This record gives sequence, C-alpha cells and structure tokens, in this order.
Amino acid sequence: MPEAPRRRIDATTLRGLAHPLRVQLYDALVTYGPATATMLAERFGESSASTSYHLRQLAKHGFVEEDPVRGVGRERYWRAYPGGSRLDRYDLSDGASGEAARLVVDEFQRAQSARLEHWLAVGYQQVPREWGAATMNATSHLRLRPEELARLSAELTAVVDAWQDRVADRDAVDGERIVEVQVRTFPVAAQDVP
Repeated sequence: MPEAPRRRIDATTLRGLAHPLRVQLYDALVTYGPATATMLAERFGESSASTSYHLRQLAKHGFVEEDPVRGVGRERYWRAYPGGSRLDRYDLSDGASGEAARLVVDEFQRAQSARLEHWLAVGYQQVPREWGAATMNATSHLRLRPEELARLSAELTAVVDAWQDRVADRDAVDGERIVEVQVRTFPVAAQDVP
C-alpha cells in the first residue's frame, strides 16, 4: 500500500491547528498513536467534551481522522492523518498566519523539548540498559552552503522516512518502544548574535 503524502500546511489549514490544545492533541496522536477523546482528556487534564470538540476541528482541517480499525459504537478512536504534515514558516510569515505559525511551531517545540528533557533527567533509568546504550545525543557543526544544507536535510529525512516505511505496519509488541527521532538542521546565528 503506498504511503499517504506528507500534507503541506497552508494559511487555511493552519487556522485549524493554531490552538495550543489542538497542537498537543495532534502531537500526542502522532507520537503515541490512536486514542479516544476520553483518553486524551485524561492525558491533558481536559474535559472529554473539550478534546472531542478540538479533535473534530482537527479532522475538519485534515490533521486527524477516525481510526477505521479501532473503536466500537460510541467509542471513537482518532489517529493522525497518515503521512504527517509539513509547515513552511517562510510561506506563512506575514500577519495572522505568521503569529499562528509561531504558536504551532512553539507548541511542537515545547513538546519535543519536554520529551528530551524527561529522557535526559530520568527516562534512561526507566528502561533496560540496552535501550540507553542504543540511543545517541550528538551535535555536529558543518560549514555548508544553502544548497548543501537543503541536500543534507533531504538525505536525513529520507533515512527517517525509510525507517518509518520499514516499521509502519507494526503493532505494539513486547520488546518494542516508541522511539523519537529529533533531527534538526539550521544555520547557527552569527557569533555576535546572542
């Protein structure tokens, strides 16, 4: 089965995501997989009515959908839209779109940073030693031109995408865990910029 294309977030769809709780809900579905509004309400300390409303808004803008293989009757499971999404801040840098894009990126960054900080603080103590030994936390600094940075970013994305394809059909089984891959490529600020 071909993989769904990565969805490009434009100014219209951005409005459906530009709410802190919606970003959190979407991030949780991307990270941990399908869940009900009730499960997500418990995770975030919200009411089921609130999470249900925000999930419907996310669905309206194409970020999430009902999971067709889970749930029975009134128990509705939601999942992130297959293929994921991509936000280009340069395309959305003006006015209200710029503010909304900043909110969305900041919320995703907060969630990613929180998971990394948890791992560095106590997470490694909560997993068997082989899991800790298999991780990496590395920083490299390269002198690149813009086209080289674009190529490096594309190659790193291709590696992660290939692994996603390789394990996409797996259900949770013993010996497996969700592994977060955080890869960032960006130009470093000039030395005189704080």
